[in-house]
Amino acid sequence: MGRADQPEGYREIILTQGNALSPAVTLTGVTVSFDDKTIIRGIDLEVPAGSYFGVVGSNGSGKTTLAYIITGILRPDEGSVDTHGLRVGMVLSNPANQIVSLVVEEDIAFGPENMGLSSKDILARISSSLGAIHGEYLRRELTSSLSGGELAKVAFAGQLALDADVLVLDEGTVMLDPVSRANLLMTVKELNRAYGKTIIHISHRLDDLECAETIVCIENGKIAMRSNGVLGLVRDSSRLDISGIEPGERLIYRSLLADMGIHDHDLKKATGILALKILMNV
Repeated sequence: MGRADQPEGYREIILTQGNALSPAVTLTGVTVSFDDKTIIRGIDLEVPAGSYFGVVGSNGSGKTTLAYIITGILRPDEGSVDTHGLRVGMVLSNPANQIVSLVVEEDIAFGPENMGLSSKDILARISSSLGAIHGEYLRRELTSSLSGGELAKVAFAGQLALDADVLVLDEGTVMLDPVSRANLLMTVKELNRAYGKTIIHISHRLDDLECAETIVCIENGKIAMRSNGVLGLVRDSSRLDISGIEPGERLIYRSLLADMGIHDHDLKKATGILALKILMNV
């Protein structure tokens, strides 16, 4: 529930942590075909509410089609999709394609205005969604002047303003420089941890999914492998080779350290621990 001094729209933006025991999205026997070619093949999938869920696959594996099925953009030819009454939003690989207004606050207001909300509630949603992405400074900026990372943040804010419970990110870092990519991944992590949003992060880059609790690997339209976290996938290098997925040097190094009993996510600290171990054994 929201505070008594806030309009209704504010309450709907700031959510409590999701209940990881209940599902947010359930796919049962989902199959999708285009022009007699099967793209998704009988996928069964359950995403827990409040979780950070990763989907990895090479280009053409079917992962973007899966995103469209989850968000309702496409309907399956066979099987069913259940979002359990939750609102699902999506950020595209090129967020500029979902920007509809010249000014950031007008773009974020577009959805709530079409929902028929009052001006007071719309302003509350703009403020709350910008606050969630640490983007208050963008409020009156021209959308045409924004960087790729800033556009992605505004796209997220637009989905938050629509009260999305589940956020699907489809290759959201593909057009970003390293700094913008790191900042966006931090924002996505915070939306999950602090705001309780269910994140379904779809990428061909395994190192985009370091925060995911569960990851599925899509290959030829089917789930080829499931893992609790990225390191389980890194260790199965033969499967990654078959699936055309590059884990990246950082994850290979993290996997090596983990095999040596060093699990610190801060690689500088982990490297220091490794150096001490080497010195002690000299």
